[in-house]
Amino acid sequence: MSSAAAEAKAGSHQPSPAAVTRAGAVVQSGLRSVLPSRAVTRDIEAARALVIQVIQRIDSCLDEEIAALDKVPNFDLKASNDRKSQGLVDLSQAMRRLKPADVDDELNMQLQAFRAKLAINLRKICLHLDAVKEITAMLSLAIQSAESDGTYTRHIGPQRSPT
Repeated sequence: MSSAAAEAKAGSHQPSPAAVTRAGAVVQSGLRSVLPSRAVTRDIEAARALVIQVIQRIDSCLDEEIAALDKVPNFDLKASNDRKSQGLVDLSQAMRRLKPADVDDELNMQLQAFRAKLAINLRKICLHLDAVKEITAMLSLAIQSAESDGTYTRHIGPQRSPT
C-alpha cells in the first residue's frame, strides 16, 4: 500500500506531497477532490492581483488617450485602440481565473472605477466621431457643389412672376 493510500485510509486530512497535483487537487482512490489549501488561496490572491494589474495598465492607456484627444491633433488612434484591445483580452483571460465569489471589495471598486473611465473614453471618442461626420458632410457638399454644373438641380433664385 502506498503512503498516500495509507494516509487516506488512516483518515489523515493532510495528503502526502506526492498526492497533491499541480492544480491543488488531491487524488484519492482515483477521484479528484479540491484541496482547500493556502496554495489555492494564494492563487485567488494572485488572480485578483493580476486583474488589478491589467486594469491599471488599461487605465494608463485610457488616460493617455483621453488627454491626447483633447490636445494632440495627430494622435495615433489605431495604436491606442490596439493597446486597449489587447488589454481587454488580457483582462478577460485574467477574470476567467476568478469565480464571482472571489471578487472582493477592493477589486469591485477597481472594476467600478474602470467602468467609469471607459465611459469617459467612450464619450470623448463619440464627440470626435461626430465632429468627423460633420466635417465629412461639409466636404462632401462642397465637392458636389464644385463639380455640379446645375443641370440636375433645381434653380434656386428669384422667382419670376408670370405677367
